[in-house]
Amino acid sequence: MSGWDKIEAVSALEAHGLLRVPIRVVRRPHQMSTRALRDSFSEHRLLVLRTAATSEERNLPRLVGATPAAAATWIGNLVPGLSVLVQPYEQVLFSVELAVYESVVVAEIVPGIWELDSRLTPAVLLVKDDGLELTIPDTHPQMARFHDPHHGTRQRLARVDDWQIATLVAWVREHRRHLTALRDDLGQPFGLKLHHSSRYGLSAQNLRSSVPEPDTWQQDTPAPPINTAPLSSTDAPLPDGPVLLDVSVAREEHARLASFIDRLHRAGTREVYLRSGLLSHLAINLREAGITVRSAHA
Repeated sequence: MSGWDKIEAVSALEAHGLLRVPIRVVRRPHQMSTRALRDSFSEHRLLVLRTAATSEERNLPRLVGATPAAAATWIGNLVPGLSVLVQPYEQVLFSVELAVYESVVVAEIVPGIWELDSRLTPAVLLVKDDGLELTIPDTHPQMARFHDPHHGTRQRLARVDDWQIATLVAWVREHRRHLTALRDDLGQPFGLKLHHSSRYGLSAQNLRSSVPEPDTWQQDTPAPPINTAPLSSTDAPLPDGPVLLDVSVAREEHARLASFIDRLHRAGTREVYLRSGLLSHLAINLREAGITVRSAHA
């Protein structure tokens, strides 16, 4: 599935019964009007808009919490070549990244929204045929990020609660057949982004083409070596040997992240340790550059 764009991903999710939030695909953005948006989402006062290209590009323009009029104006000003996915705005209570394998589904969960620059340590849930394995970070609660239409993005202390774990376990079990069918269609393990909101519950948002090898999640994963050097800035000198990355890069600065990863690659960095999750956006970008990504939490 490497190279799929968001529109193809949404079509696959809908075909396999994994899409709950209504999403309208706008392939010709410059023909979109305020009236058309209002007609499509008459019950929803605010919208979320995500742009899509003809490949699996990340960090493309988006707009969150817009009125239909503001959304139509924003769409009209997009550069040519982009399509738009429009969906109702919902406050995200918690976010999940799934990895779907043949015999196990792995989930990383964080409270609130999960952005590229997040430094949250996720809770990790393994759903197996013979039971569950749950790892809760020892940094609970953490400073999580939430968005509401009145104040925009704000931060507050939050934790992954029991009801969120229970909700996710029930969702995975209910949709296990659909997840297996999608994996079979794709011909490989895949990643899946989920958001939870009060109105729609858990709903799939996008597919990921990069997930770790299945044995990455074994419980006997070794701790980072003693000589692992912490790195908290993309501008800092690169140490020799393994690196513990604790960097924050905004989605608008994706070019800076790409440059940093290229610098790691050229410096011969073979592996890095992350606190921010093996299914995070940062981990995906590192793996795609050929760098082994390991958890900093053995």
